[in-house]
Amino acid sequence: MKPTEIQFALNLEALSAPQCRRIVEVLVQDSQTLKDLSKLCKLTPASIERHLEILIEAGLVKFRSVDGVNKAYLQTTKFKPTLDWFSGLNN
Repeated sequence: MKPTEIQFALNLEALSAPQCRRIVEVLVQDSQTLKDLSKLCKLTPASIERHLEILIEAGLVKFRSVDGVNKAYLQTTKFKPTLDWFSGLNN
């Protein structure tokens, strides 16, 4: 498989969980701490951690330190194979 096909498969698998999709919807707006994600997604901290791990393994989310605080953020370029596929459905 090509790297883009692998990423496409990883994206679909990760986004099959509604909790992961909820996290992505929140992170589209801005990077967030685990605590803030838990509040905004209305999920327990344990659920956030479990589903973030899925998103991290797919390469869709990473953490970075912002002013000494670790925040999750989206790797938006990793969504490209999936977006390209969906765009191709209209042709």
